[in-house]
Amino acid sequence: MSLKHTIKLITVIITTGMITALSEIKDESLLDNNFLQNQSKTQELLLTHGFQKIFFTTQDNIHLCGLFLNHSPSKKIVGTIIYCAGFYPGTKEGMSSFYALMKDQPYNFLIFDARGHNESDGSLFAYQSLKNYGCNEYLDIVGAINFIDNYNMQNNLPKPIIIHGICSGAFNAIKAVDHIAQQQTKQPIQAIIFDSGWLQVADIVESTIQAEINKRLNNPWFSWLTKPASYIIIQLYRLTLKSHHQKIPGIQHILPNINCPVFFVHCINDPYVPIQPIKNFTEQTCCTHTWWIPHNAHANFHTESPTTYKNKILKFLKELM
Repeated sequence: MSLKHTIKLITVIITTGMITALSEIKDESLLDNNFLQNQSKTQELLLTHGFQKIFFTTQDNIHLCGLFLNHSPSKKIVGTIIYCAGFYPGTKEGMSSFYALMKDQPYNFLIFDARGHNESDGSLFAYQSLKNYGCNEYLDIVGAINFIDNYNMQNNLPKPIIIHGICSGAFNAIKAVDHIAQQQTKQPIQAIIFDSGWLQVADIVESTIQAEINKRLNNPWFSWLTKPASYIIIQLYRLTLKSHHQKIPGIQHILPNINCPVFFVHCINDPYVPIQPIKNFTEQTCCTHTWWIPHNAHANFHTESPTTYKNKILKFLKELM
């Protein structure tokens, strides 16, 4: 081999190695919470993965924006995973960390902005939106399911759909699947991953307020404000919104009727959503698909221990096959 060809080969090897390394760094960025806060950069990276921007409309005429990745041209897929965000940040970009764990698996993926978030229509912090939160948000997930179901039929793709809901996304997912079951004799939902979810809106607002204030005032200079600030805001909540939230139907009576496996995932010391109501429910209903994580955070264990989280999800999904 000539010196010229040798140098060319070395250059190709080095360049390929650099590209691979850069790709790995970029992929790791999707597990970096600081990176995910930059929505434009996150979306830009997702588009390089093959995601395409899509739009769909809910039954109550809210236009939602999502990103959809069709893996079928490059691999044989077995279904689609829809990731459903929580109240905040509630964005497709924020859910991309869950996709990052599963991107090598034989699935298509849909992530979307919940109503009132980012590129989707609706308001988030308007009084009426906060007052009625938990009433209609499940229609976002119904719309996402219908979008995927229609896409799969039109493109002759496998029909099974996995719903992976986080926090309020898990709560709304149960309502969405129940809603579809009442309208259709056959539904495409194969399973639900219920991560850091809750049963009733009013049950978690005060703990969320407390956890959020503790987080924001986690500084020696301001820690003395934690108790008075929590007290004032919680009292305001009780005076203005709590009675309305107590009237919003929960999912404790719906869950036993869900006719697909539900995998309950929750951190034991979650400061935002206490585990005990969910744990009590699963014990009362003899649910065997549970994972109680010895951790003290809310809905982010997958970024701190991605391999452990991924293996648990894969184990659950393989049991369905």
